[in-house]
Amino acid sequence: MNAAPNALPAEATMTRGLAGVTAGRTAISSLAGELRYRGYSIESLAQASDFEDVAYLLLHGELATKKEHDAFVGRIRDSATSLDKTLVQSLTLLAQRQSSASPMDALRSGISILGQIQLDQTPGIHALLIAQAERLLGETPSMLAAWMDASSNRPIAPWPNAPLAESLLARLTGRQPSQSHIQAFGTTLVLYAEHEFNASTFAARTVVSTGSDMHSGVTAAIGALKGPLHGGANEQVLEQLSEIGSVDRAEAWVSEQLSAKRVIMGFGHRVYKDGDPRAVLLGRMCRSLVQGTDGERLEDLADTIEQLMLQRKGLRPNLDWPAARIYHALGLPIRVFTPIFVVARMSGWTAHIIEQIGDNRLIRPMSLYCGESPRDFVSLETRSASGASCF
Repeated sequence: MNAAPNALPAEATMTRGLAGVTAGRTAISSLAGELRYRGYSIESLAQASDFEDVAYLLLHGELATKKEHDAFVGRIRDSATSLDKTLVQSLTLLAQRQSSASPMDALRSGISILGQIQLDQTPGIHALLIAQAERLLGETPSMLAAWMDASSNRPIAPWPNAPLAESLLARLTGRQPSQSHIQAFGTTLVLYAEHEFNASTFAARTVVSTGSDMHSGVTAAIGALKGPLHGGANEQVLEQLSEIGSVDRAEAWVSEQLSAKRVIMGFGHRVYKDGDPRAVLLGRMCRSLVQGTDGERLEDLADTIEQLMLQRKGLRPNLDWPAARIYHALGLPIRVFTPIFVVARMSGWTAHIIEQIGDNRLIRPMSLYCGESPRDFVSLETRSASGASCF
């Protein structure tokens, strides 16, 4: 057997997972020094803005005037309240067939169906792309709520006449939320809205770089976000905390996970080596949200795990760590945690899709071949078992 080549050509470089590789340009968000959306610090946006304000900024490039904001909120609400009947029927039939299917699969399928219904085949002009993005901002949360009703064998309830955060929280919990709950939920949407060239955003940009359409790009993004190393981590955070159960079991549980070399979800980040600023912002909100309730015990457990992870591994929480606890405190079922991420990130995904289409070059990286050296074909009758792998 010939040895596989190990050396890179002199001009070639390779980084596994593209870690640290600059793969393109964007004017949408920056992680240099601190997270900023269109130049505005995430801290100022999280404290002073509602989700629609941030979504408008991401899509249009500037903060909205009061008139623009109100009109934008109205367009999103109109999209949410007029979900296509064919889509609703499709979701209902799918729920009847498999009610335990992941809501992420329902959203992925639903977006694809919308692309077919709306004949989204090739990218349109900028104004049409903006209109598509705004529709998706309303259709996606409405679709999620419809799936949760259908998969629970409930009649699909109407979409409330309220801003997105309030409406979605009311639909997913079945009750009118308090102002403190609306604020906390809206803050998570703002913090999840955009994050530069993450895996799902890069997947969306790669798809549309081929000349494909917005719905195809978003469908790919949802598929990428579903994975536990990306969006699915927030669901696993709460499952971990539920498994540990109490502070007195925390140290043994962490030791067991680390000894077995298992990933503890909610800690560490490919970009933020000194801690995720979004986790700091949302972490402050967790304690105040549950003050005086049984939720304080979960916060005590979370604090203990944070200390152990910092001591043992030097790792700090990422956004999924406090977001999972916020969603639990709001009374949301675990299976909607990652779909909520989809609702928020739709603003960032569509902004990136529009940016990619507006200044496009096919995304086509190279790979480092690590297989066999050139060899001659051998007939079937004379072959012997052999094989090589670089993994």
